[in-house]
Amino acid sequence: MRKLINIFCYLAIINFLFSTFDVFGQITFVDISDLHVSNAVSYVNSCDNQAAAFQCYIKEFAAMSPKPAFVVASGDIANIGNSSPDGMYPELTQYLFPPSQTNPMPGAYFIDSAQTIPIYFTSGNHEYYITLIPPLSNSTMQYYPHYVSPDEDYTVETSDAVILFLRSGDDAFRPIWEDVNITCPEGSGITTAQCNWLRTVLNANPDKHKIIVMHHPPVNVAGTSSDGTPFTGTILDPADGSILNNRTTFLNICDSMHVDIVLAGHEHQNVVANRAGNVVDENWTGGTRYVQTGAAFNHSYRLVTIDAASVSVSTPMLSCTTTDIAETKDRSSLSVYPNPSTSMITIEAQMNCKLQIISMEGKCMRDITVEEPKTVVDVSGFPKGLYLVKAETNEGSVVGKFVKE
Repeated sequence: MRKLINIFCYLAIINFLFSTFDVFGQITFVDISDLHVSNAVSYVNSCDNQAAAFQCYIKEFAAMSPKPAFVVASGDIANIGNSSPDGMYPELTQYLFPPSQTNPMPGAYFIDSAQTIPIYFTSGNHEYYITLIPPLSNSTMQYYPHYVSPDEDYTVETSDAVILFLRSGDDAFRPIWEDVNITCPEGSGITTAQCNWLRTVLNANPDKHKIIVMHHPPVNVAGTSSDGTPFTGTILDPADGSILNNRTTFLNICDSMHVDIVLAGHEHQNVVANRAGNVVDENWTGGTRYVQTGAAFNHSYRLVTIDAASVSVSTPMLSCTTTDIAETKDRSSLSVYPNPSTSMITIEAQMNCKLQIISMEGKCMRDITVEEPKTVVDVSGFPKGLYLVKAETNEGSVVGKFVKE
């Protein structure tokens, strides 16, 4: 488990004051989790290969009206965060502004070229992975702080709220006599120093709404998948898939200091629970709401709105359902039709480019080398759903989409 020295926690408050917003009145921000951006197809778990989904939804968020104040991303930014030589993070950061930063501070990245909508990150268990087969992790994150954000807790403030970004650790497991479910690992948890930091920040903001962003859900209970169907994973109890160290202390802090919401991911599902593990409404008023948001690689997100009176959380939403998948180059260089399709699709793309058809789970369904202006592909055997069509050319990559009915 990582060691966190008290002084780093307190310095974080000072060093990250530039992240403070001078915003008055109501603001709304976007909550996403489990981006799983990858530079290769994963045959072990779902991922966002070549950041195809990421390119789409950040453009959709940037085009929202009214504009979101910022985006928060609660962990599992990369699919394999410690894989050599870069942890897959350049697949994501090339689409942020400004690109190719080294050791960026919180709030240094923006999702729009005008640099008006910052995106804030906190780490998840995938940030520690070296490989997925077999599952091997380092105890520290090598590439995440270099490309994305410091390995520290920090705060962002608005006129009505303080938002605390909290690291919840790498993979850990409860004793086997308590938890036989190895498919749902816990986070190693938070240190005593982190608990002290939480108390210090929350005590310093008695009149503000309080929001915590972390990866592992402090209270875990079955909800729904991104498509609205019931979650089918195994959850033994509210501590399953949560955090090991200081879980009860953390819940007590949330109770005693009147934390409004805790935003998390990890389980790739949508659900809101209370401390007792009961499913509650998004805007339940009986105490701290423990909010999970489905995986961003499945286009799940929520909107959180803050004003002087309340913190409201939207029901689960889906991005890129009507918007074309964003491209890095000329939109006209790739066309896919008919859309939707039940059997055959026609792809118009540049000659001699390489095509991939990719599922929303990141699985490569077909590799094609284009030799004619139009390529006809039989997709009748594909499961129903949304698919990406990615063309790699000498000028860069272009991504389209189609729906298989």
